[in-house]
Amino acid sequence: MTNYLTQVIRLLGGDGDPRPCPDKWREIEAEYAISLPVDYKELIERFAPVELNNRLYLHHPGFDSWNLSQWMRETVDAFENCQWEEVTAPSLDAAELSFGSGGLIPLASTTGGEYLFLLARSDNEPLLIVHVGDDDDFYEYDMGFTEWLCRYLSDEETAGPNSSAGWAAPVQVRRLPT
Repeated sequence: MTNYLTQVIRLLGGDGDPRPCPDKWREIEAEYAISLPVDYKELIERFAPVELNNRLYLHHPGFDSWNLSQWMRETVDAFENCQWEEVTAPSLDAAELSFGSGGLIPLASTTGGEYLFLLARSDNEPLLIVHVGDDDDFYEYDMGFTEWLCRYLSDEETAGPNSSAGWAAPVQVRRLPT
């Protein structure tokens, strides 16, 4: 079995700078009535706030700047105010599409207008959903966050069809100011 967490840590150039914030995670999880994936929280605590490959942003809940909780609220508000007439992702229904508690929970975003969401399922296995702004559609990825991130950083198609960006290794890591 592939250890995606180890691979991502290697791709990002080491162990990062762990900054745990269990109280902040509890607040976010209470607000959205969900347990966020452990691997997601571990990578956020080690590396965020960070910009990866001049494209993907990961926020951290423990800082005022690049604050994950604030960004999540703003993203939920923005998506809740959209009209969704048609959605092609099999697990989503445009008529019942919601964001925040009981719906899609934002995890990350890109400079290209893609948003990575978590959808909780009844079997307790999370499903990652990517909204691609250019397509104005959602794509499903039945994998954990670190697997998705590993594939994203390895330039696989992880944000809809033809989403490979053509970048070469090594991954560019830019720590954002806290």
